[in-house]
Amino acid sequence: MAGAFGYEREMPGGWTFEIGNEWLTRRIYCVGGRIGTTSLAHSVSGEEYLVETMEEFALVLARDGERRELSFRDFSYIGHSITGEDGKEWTLKIDLETRLEDTRWPGISIPGPGAALRVSVVYQAQAVRNFMRKWLDIPPTNLPGWVVEQVTLEHLRFKETVEGVAPVSRYPEKYPGGEDNVHVEPDAASTVEPGKRFDYGDRSRALLAIWSLDEGLFFFTANLLGSETFDRPSGLLMSQKEYTPLTEGFAAGPAVMGAYSGPPEIGFKRYREFLEENWCAVGKKPVPVSWNTWFITLKHDVPLRTNYDRNLLLDYLDLICRKGFYDVLHLDLGWEAGWPLSPDREKFPNGLDEVARRARECGLDMGYWVNPFSSNYWKSNVEEEHPEWLNPAKTSGKSSAHAVCQMTEYFSYVKARFLELVTRYNARVIYWDGGDWNIPVCTAQNHEHRSQHELEVRALKRLAELVNQVHEARPDALVIGFNLPYDNHRLSSLDQEQVSDTYKFPTVKSELIQRQQMYQMTFEHPYRAISPSWYGVNWIDAGEENLTKRPSRELIHAEMSMIAYGVPQAGASIDLKQAKPVFMEFLSKMFAWRKRFEEYFLVYQHILGFPDGENVDGSGHIIDGKGFLVLVNPTEAERTIALPLDEPELELSFGQKYEITDWSDFERGRPLGAVGIADKLEIELAPLEVKIIGVGV
Repeated sequence: MAGAFGYEREMPGGWTFEIGNEWLTRRIYCVGGRIGTTSLAHSVSGEEYLVETMEEFALVLARDGERRELSFRDFSYIGHSITGEDGKEWTLKIDLETRLEDTRWPGISIPGPGAALRVSVVYQAQAVRNFMRKWLDIPPTNLPGWVVEQVTLEHLRFKETVEGVAPVSRYPEKYPGGEDNVHVEPDAASTVEPGKRFDYGDRSRALLAIWSLDEGLFFFTANLLGSETFDRPSGLLMSQKEYTPLTEGFAAGPAVMGAYSGPPEIGFKRYREFLEENWCAVGKKPVPVSWNTWFITLKHDVPLRTNYDRNLLLDYLDLICRKGFYDVLHLDLGWEAGWPLSPDREKFPNGLDEVARRARECGLDMGYWVNPFSSNYWKSNVEEEHPEWLNPAKTSGKSSAHAVCQMTEYFSYVKARFLELVTRYNARVIYWDGGDWNIPVCTAQNHEHRSQHELEVRALKRLAELVNQVHEARPDALVIGFNLPYDNHRLSSLDQEQVSDTYKFPTVKSELIQRQQMYQMTFEHPYRAISPSWYGVNWIDAGEENLTKRPSRELIHAEMSMIAYGVPQAGASIDLKQAKPVFMEFLSKMFAWRKRFEEYFLVYQHILGFPDGENVDGSGHIIDGKGFLVLVNPTEAERTIALPLDEPELELSFGQKYEITDWSDFERGRPLGAVGIADKLEIELAPLEVKIIGVGV
């Protein structure tokens, strides 16, 4: 079946509709005025997945404490349209209507023209896409006082042979949704069976597989407030929170269902590709090489932390500029005073403009740490000057300050300051700490919310719109959030989310932990939208006088092992006055090489086993059959490994020979021969050696 297709057929008592593409086919019946999906099939194999439609869609409406739950069965067909062009795109829109009854007088419809509630269910299939979309449109409706609180976009029960797939659980702590919390006890990851990648069973957050067939489905609700879960007994549920008056109308979703052929590694890869290409704000923005104040440890193991000012920064700026590989000067916690996002006038008597200007003269952009709402790290003057903005139910255990509610006039101040950071203070990176996107309970009665549900929905929409305006003001800006647990739905606004906060481990072990965390998180989350752990080779806990006493081989191991992730932030933030010349020469060479081949490090493929500290681990960075494999020996013994060209996510072709080169010296590719997937090319790694192996480059 080539391209997208769609058709309609009238039958006694209703209609039959079908829509699909090369990957998925969906059939919808309309009988007696009621619609429902009767088939969802994999177009490649023809395999049927669906058993029963529990809800084609559903709505929860609310008004003055009253809630109404409407099933798709409450709506009647009033018309449809199917538009498109064979082989390219087809869109099916089915129009439905119901009438609300006033619960104060059961059985009596609300009088007047506003009683009717219309909903359009829209299905869309496009050629060359391995997914289909479905969403709801509700036009502005004359039903004052009513708001939409919840939308169910899909509730489908599948065949018993369809099962959930999730990364094998390796960490002691879990989030409520079942995902590993890689942040808590990050050194306690289970390394049992490092070659085992997946658990199969009743539950999944992203991927389905079918017994005995190399194929399955992936799913995602493309909405800031979306959610999706698969539970085999009850089915796949895709929904979103909402708080929109019916008088305004709204579009919900879309719910995305995709298909793949191959093992689960390919399924997760297709899921991530969908997010990266159709959802993520980060696009192909490169991650800048940063000099971050928080990472720096000065002589005699004195951490810099917040103890920086204009004199120190201007002094170090000269050194940073001379190195030639930096992109950003990042000011972490410590640049604010008085109010959040307001520069400390004692530290910066000439304002931040002076530092930003000097950095710009060196060809550097700026980065800023921010925490405007949770007040987790310091108590600002907002506490005393505007107590009416505070959240009485949320107090920081670190600073003893109250959180500030997003649904107050304070939000306008924050928005103005964010825009000032990118337009006046040359911000290319805004690191948003403190979990501000995890909306806490607020018990204040004087804020712009009447319920916790309304607060959560409207506050998140405000935060997303703020970031969207930042991107409009500076398209290359990276806004990074630390709001555990990681949530893919936020990535249409946030460029990246940080997965961990690893800080108390020495060099070599710290980098092993980061590789473990990235390996685990990059099954279900897009690689280039992940910000890895903050802490690098110059952090105080990395080792005693580590830039002077620690063997260079360990520092080089740490840097090279992070080359795929983390090194632009953690690997370049060092005290340039202490680092040995030989180490600085190495960094200059490494970062120059990485920028030369940066496009390949925008992708990630799983190779080898889960990093266990005993065997060689690594990552793949292959685009259309070309790129690099990073191989890491984390041990003090020699290791030999067969080059893993047959890993599914690399998608290299059988029968083709690939020129293999060794780029570990960052100077030129040393030829190792032309090999195919089935060939066995052994790579020897010395103790703590990291090798960068080119494939077809």
